[in-house]
Amino acid sequence: MQNAPHNRPSYWLLILLLFGIKLIAAAAAMSTPQQMKLENLKYEAQKNNVRAVSQHDVLGPALTSTTNEVSFLPVVYISIFNSVVNILRPDPAIIWQARLPRVLWEICIAFVAKSVNCNQSSLCLLLCLMMVPTALVDIFIWAPSFAMFAEFESCKGGGFLSRQPKICVSDYAKGIGRLFVTVQSLFTGVFYLFTAVVAWTTYAEIRDSSIANKNAKAMANALQ
Repeated sequence: MQNAPHNRPSYWLLILLLFGIKLIAAAAAMSTPQQMKLENLKYEAQKNNVRAVSQHDVLGPALTSTTNEVSFLPVVYISIFNSVVNILRPDPAIIWQARLPRVLWEICIAFVAKSVNCNQSSLCLLLCLMMVPTALVDIFIWAPSFAMFAEFESCKGGGFLSRQPKICVSDYAKGIGRLFVTVQSLFTGVFYLFTAVVAWTTYAEIRDSSIANKNAKAMANALQ
C-alpha cells in the first residue's frame, strides 16, 4: 500500500472552524428561552385579552395574537453552515452536481426560517413540513450511509471487468470526511427535528389564537 500525497490541511482547518461555530450557534439556540415562550404563549394571550362591549354592556373576551415571537435565526446559521461545508468538503467521489441539490435545499430552509414571524402561521407550518423530512433523511439515511462507506483508502482497478490489478492508496481525507458528514448529519437531523416541533407548536398557537379572535368578534357582533 502506497502513501497518498499530502493533503492540504487548510480544508480541514476551515471545516473544523465552521463546525465549532455551528456547535456554538446550536448551544445558543438551545439556551434561548424558546420553551418558556411556548409555555407562556397561552398565558400571555389571556393576559392581553380584549373585551368587546355590546350595547347591553355584555363583555365578550377575545384572545389576541401573541406578541412573543419565537426566533428561528439559529436555523438560518445552521443551514448556511451546512451549505458551506457541503461545497468545501474534500471528497472526489462526490461530484459537485450531487452536492448542489442539498446546497439549494439548505438555502431554501434558511430563507423560510428568516421570513417566519409570529403573525404568519403558514410560514411556521411550511418550515415544519420542510424540517421533518430533512431531519428524518439526515438521521436515518445519510448518517448511517456515510458511516458505512467511511474508508481510509482509495482503490483503482481490480473490478470484475477490469484487466488492471487492484491498487489502493491510503486516503485519510476520504475517511475523516465521511465520518465528519456522519456526525454532521446526525447533529443536524436532531436539531431540525427539534425545530420542527417548535415550528408546529408555534403554528398551532397562532391558529388557535386566530380562531378564538374570530369567534369572539362574531359573538360581539351578534350581541350588538
